[in-house]
Amino acid sequence: MKSFIVKCILAVCITSFCLFYLDLMYEQKSEDPIAEINHYNFIEPGIQIANTGSSHGMSDFEWDVLEDMGYQCFNFALTSQTLTYDHALLNMYQDDLAEGGILFIPLSYFSFNTETINETEAQAMSIRYYRILSPEYNPDYSFFTDLVSVRLPILSAGEDMLKILEPPITFPSLSENRRNIVYAAEASHSPQDSNELSAVSQSGISAVLSETVSEASVSANAFQTSQETSDVSDSQTSVSENSSGYMSALSSYDVEALKAEAAASYDEATIADFEYKGQQRFLRHFQGKEELIQQDKIQKLREMIDLCRSKNITPILITTPFMVYYNQYVSGEFMNAFYQTIEMVASEKQVSYYDYSHDERFAVKFEYFADADHLNEEGALYFTNLLTEEIPEFRAFLGK
Repeated sequence: MKSFIVKCILAVCITSFCLFYLDLMYEQKSEDPIAEINHYNFIEPGIQIANTGSSHGMSDFEWDVLEDMGYQCFNFALTSQTLTYDHALLNMYQDDLAEGGILFIPLSYFSFNTETINETEAQAMSIRYYRILSPEYNPDYSFFTDLVSVRLPILSAGEDMLKILEPPITFPSLSENRRNIVYAAEASHSPQDSNELSAVSQSGISAVLSETVSEASVSANAFQTSQETSDVSDSQTSVSENSSGYMSALSSYDVEALKAEAAASYDEATIADFEYKGQQRFLRHFQGKEELIQQDKIQKLREMIDLCRSKNITPILITTPFMVYYNQYVSGEFMNAFYQTIEMVASEKQVSYYDYSHDERFAVKFEYFADADHLNEEGALYFTNLLTEEIPEFRAFLGK
């Protein structure tokens, strides 16, 4: 009997080692599915300026120049990230946030719902959090998912397992760090990008842009912008109907006038491209979603604000810039509900909210956008510069 037990233990050990080694071989042949979370491997304590959010937060804040000026910054945003995961990340990494710092909390039109379009996509997105959240902080943690998707992904590889037989067949060293745990820091920026950012930083963030920053289009009053947007009369509202059945109403600026301005400055192909992108982005964020404002997401926002206050961090609610080609499809009814929800939380928690979603400095500026609702690098730099000039709390923190 003793000999049998020893053989069983030996068999289990050999099988486990073989499985582990085959997994290493599989991972070195697999594409990197989570490069976007690489920077989480290099978080350092003392973060003074940060933001949460989805892809809008990820692409629209350019902190590199402020880092070159001596501030420690971090972008917690990830594509399709919900307020639930915003809160989880903030909760886990709260000890890395410096007291007296600033946290921007972007609120997109889908923030009180979700950006993912089905459960399959949502589950696929959730996998990345197994790599950056401890089980106690992960709101959807499952040991089985952790094992087959993160610890030993070969267990869920299916036919992809055959990749280990593709030439060249290499045998990884057991002393090397595993790909799904640590990534190379230099993957974040190319040398060319680093040189450009270095050149920018030399002149300081305020001197980067030759454009003169106009007077602030947002008020220090937390609710002024949303009230102005929701109180516009029907005669100022442009209404149309699209094939998806949504009625669109844009009340804060003149859609047709802005489109005419764009037509006079940009070629038809560019305009048509962004018209299409704007419609597709709207459909992704709104189509097939019955409940656009969910109470659990509102509660997570409250808890994030409370967490900031407990750390003496200033939370700032913000909606990033969108183009008219995206905004034109969003109904006035939804916008009222969206702003009322934010106003309710902002009033309850006494925090400021700044709305750049309908800012005319961005509405038809194609050079600032990667698509109809995401800024490109130039736009992000311009937007970040505006924040340092126009947000009173941020100006005070920077000593301006």
